[in-house]
Amino acid sequence: MGLIKKWNKLGLFTRIMVGFILGVAAGLILGEKATCLEFLGTILTRLLTMVVAPLVLGLLICSAADVKDFKTLGKIGIKTLAIFLGGTAVAVAIGLVLSNLMQIGAGFVMESSVEYNASEIPSIVDTLMDIIPTNPFNSLSSQNLLQIIFFSLLLGFALIKLGDKGAPVLNFFRAWTEAWKEITNIVLEFTPYGVFGLMANIVGEYGVDVLLPYLKTIGACWLTCFLFTIFVQGGLMVGLYGGISPLKFFATMKEAMLFVFATCSSVATIPLNLKCTKNLGVSDKIADFVIPFGAVMNMNGTAIYEAVAVIFASQVFGIHLSVTQQIMVMITAVLASVGTAGIPGSGLVMLTIVLNAVNLPLETIGLLAGIDRILNMARVIPNIVGDAAAAVIVAKSEGELHPELVGSGDKAA
Repeated sequence: MGLIKKWNKLGLFTRIMVGFILGVAAGLILGEKATCLEFLGTILTRLLTMVVAPLVLGLLICSAADVKDFKTLGKIGIKTLAIFLGGTAVAVAIGLVLSNLMQIGAGFVMESSVEYNASEIPSIVDTLMDIIPTNPFNSLSSQNLLQIIFFSLLLGFALIKLGDKGAPVLNFFRAWTEAWKEITNIVLEFTPYGVFGLMANIVGEYGVDVLLPYLKTIGACWLTCFLFTIFVQGGLMVGLYGGISPLKFFATMKEAMLFVFATCSSVATIPLNLKCTKNLGVSDKIADFVIPFGAVMNMNGTAIYEAVAVIFASQVFGIHLSVTQQIMVMITAVLASVGTAGIPGSGLVMLTIVLNAVNLPLETIGLLAGIDRILNMARVIPNIVGDAAAAVIVAKSEGELHPELVGSGDKAA
């Protein structure tokens, strides 16, 4: 009993880290037998998937109602989207430069004789139409977060416009949100065990051998994600503009970063990311809007992966890409990050679109499939850190950032 009490007194990050390390050790020791522990990760993923849609629904209804002004809400939305797209463009540019410098596909040339009918970039009209739900309940059951965001904001604004008539419904959703926050806190207690199962399964199934033939590609993706996260998101966005020490920022974000690293799910990380972002001093009003919005719209890390994959493909298949074509890659990745948001497997869809834009073989997807999980573990971190950094910038511009709350300790999400 004493050991259990000591374990429960440890911070969530410490417990997650212990689960992470023990999971890696179990995978190395047990090998393929460690896949029997996968069920722990599946339980965690299912629990978090369960809370995401109802939590986002309540958060955004209350967030829209708290803003009270559709013009202000629109201004916050435009600022957020501009930050997301700008960050994505910078991320792609850094990925292209580093991948070219590292020559990640050099010395290993293949030929492709297969022709593909690849996806096209969704048009602006199609993208906008896909955001509007035909049935909000179907959107909730299918976890279509873009559609949930749309009707949640609309309903929240309508309730505040109704005044006293809308108050009972709004109060219901405020209580609903608090209840789902509490459920989320309960679910998060299972995180260390779920992370243990996930890491044991990954290491047991893939081992370290799969990494060797692709070290340059893995290195380029991980290095770009690291540099972008530390210097662009932490240094420029949060440090220079937000006025928050990057060290304090990353110390506050550590739980969300470790969790998304293990689960590779930006959406599943929404509850933890909300908690960490609010601990940075971002107001509930801004955090409750930006973080769920960013989980489906902010694709910084995925865009880095697209850039690395394109250079890998061009060099492996011996196809020279001009500067103009690489600029096209950057533009396409930024547009695709919006057009494919919320689609299951959006990283794969984005890669198909970007490869098609510069006429590169889609066999690249098969070549990278074996290390996709390894690449994904790196690229999801800039996604969720970018959401928090954007929340800091938007909050600062709206007078909703309170730096004195930084490092004040864990709070409920």
